Amino acid sequence: MINSKRQINIACLQTRPRPDFQSALDEAIALAEEAIEAGAEIITLPEYCGGLKTEGSAFAPPFEAEESHPVLKGLMDFAKTRKKYLLIGSIAIKGPAEKFLNRSFIIDDCGNIISRYDKIHLFDITLSEKESYRESATVHGGQTAVICQTPLGCFGQTICYDLRFPHLYRDLSQSGAEILFVPAAFTKKTGEAHWHILNRARAID
Repeated sequence: MINSKRQINIACLQTRPRPDFQSALDEAIALAEEAIEAGAEIITLPEYCGGLKTEGSAFAPPFEAEESHPVLKGLMDFAKTRKKYLLIGSIAIKGPAEKFLNRSFIIDDCGNIISRYDKIHLFDITLSEKESYRESATVHGGQTAVICQTPLGCFGQTICYDLRFPHLYRDLSQSGAEILFVPAAFTKKTGEAHWHILNRARAID
């Protein structure tokens, strides 16, 4: 368990949507260096921090197989060099049936992947006869809740739309999670209306 008297400095990097791997990696590393200089022990990045574009109303991030993903490799190397833990909010990983996985990673201070989480709850909604969103059309959803034990505490991993499903956070908490991460590419309209409220609600849950 976390020592209640122990303060942990966690940096939340606010990267911007980038159209390709290299520009996404360059921005993430530049911001991470600033955070370390400010005293960060854990570096966290947003959902789709490995690049993000849109095609119509759908997210269309660049994706690659995990073993050859340049952003993942670059961030693993950075964690090893700088001796810091990283939460990669998510990057797009090549998945089955021509879809991709919206996958989050925790990297330890030796540059090793110690946890993977695939987003469970996909953003499939119908707002009207003319407006609907189907994340499942391009993303293969995960099936398993994930916690990760580290020397800095027990972490529970979630991503974006997961935030609207209280049972997931109860399950993570009851399984021992002490810090719950919710990296997100929340839209501006729902973000302004719901983001803080939902985070507080899940903390209460």
